Amino acid sequence: MLMNFPQLIQDSWNFIRNRSQFSLFAIILLVAIQATVLLVMPNSPVSAEASISMLLPTVIIGIANVYVSLLLILNIKSINAGQYHAFLQNALTAFNKLLPAIGLYILMVLPLSFGLSSVLLSMMSGNGVSIISLPLLVMGIFIFMKLCLSIYIYLIEEYSFGQAVKFTWNFTKGKMNLMIGYCLIANVLPQLLAGLVSKLGDNIAVMIISFFISAFLSLFTTIFGFRFYQAIRQ
Repeated sequence: MLMNFPQLIQDSWNFIRNRSQFSLFAIILLVAIQATVLLVMPNSPVSAEASISMLLPTVIIGIANVYVSLLLILNIKSINAGQYHAFLQNALTAFNKLLPAIGLYILMVLPLSFGLSSVLLSMMSGNGVSIISLPLLVMGIFIFMKLCLSIYIYLIEEYSFGQAVKFTWNFTKGKMNLMIGYCLIANVLPQLLAGLVSKLGDNIAVMIISFFISAFLSLFTTIFGFRFYQAIRQ
């Protein structure tokens, strides 16, 4: 199966331009979350006690990020169906679907986190990558690519948690080349761009610019993921 990724990128950009009010609300909301992170997280190392006290705000911010992602996807779904009226019209639906969505994110990201942590710990020990770390990382990447569309499938198809996991796992069979391309565009490339922007400096102007670039990339990749699933579903 072939996928016209340049066309999907163009479609995603056209969506942002044609739905400027929705896009503006989304970017402002995403920037606000990033600003909150800056206020909560210290710029200098903190003690163990302070780290524990920051755990709750960190978790709350993480949940807020998931919630906003759900709200954006549901709004894009409403726009696609011609049923969009207001930015917060799907706020209650997003809230009701929050816990299963968090479970999907954990299932998708946790194996990759274990793999990355194992590799980093092995390298920090000075012994190089261990024989266990590399397979864990490969397995984590594989699971992430298999399940990275699960949030879209959960919301678009209106499946339960279990149905979304099962459907996504089976749906991506034979499509891993497409999933690799999608993950590179939607996950790797934005991280690289954000890293380049962060190297421009740490003054307030660069920080504000980086906030808006990061928010735009987050919105763009959410729309791109929606379009990608539509295309691969056909």
